[in-house]
Amino acid sequence: MTNLSDFSDDEIARILDAPGAVLKGATLADGEPGGIRFLLETTAGAKVFREAQVHENDFVQSVAVALRDRIGEQRAAQEAARENPALSVGVAAAAAATEKAATVGVRPDPEGATADAVELTRAAVVLLRGRSDEKDVVAYTEWLLRIAEQVAQATATKEGGFFSKRVKVSAGEQDYLDRLAAAAGR
Repeated sequence: MTNLSDFSDDEIARILDAPGAVLKGATLADGEPGGIRFLLETTAGAKVFREAQVHENDFVQSVAVALRDRIGEQRAAQEAARENPALSVGVAAAAAATEKAATVGVRPDPEGATADAVELTRAAVVLLRGRSDEKDVVAYTEWLLRIAEQVAQATATKEGGFFSKRVKVSAGEQDYLDRLAAAAGR
């Protein structure tokens, strides 16, 4: 079995960043979603993340649990900074605040998000293929693809205008799913 402890911190970050990037890419694959659509799509993605915490593959389960723990640590740090602003003083905190301020009010970039997700997926899979059991690589890539598919299928989309028929997966979403599958080696 593949263990996250077999990887460096940078490699673990790459493995853990890919699922979130896949979720973000899937929500933006056919443009910026409206409020309800965004909620439905992120809920579908969150469901796949929750299911992975009890996944039959131990590696996928460990990645999902590590993601849950990472999010918990981030929330705890944010809460601590709110309660004691002196904790967020320093060069690193100032740089993080500047970076965050630069993104406030900026519209998401659908093309950039999907390209980032595809590249992160490719990098994570290449990393795992070189150092992991094949069944763990297959389970991880299937999980990433499932996240994208569930998000893409969460809402129906009208293609072609007002009188057009609704489709479960839009052309933009299908293109994203195809690129993601190619990056995952499928």
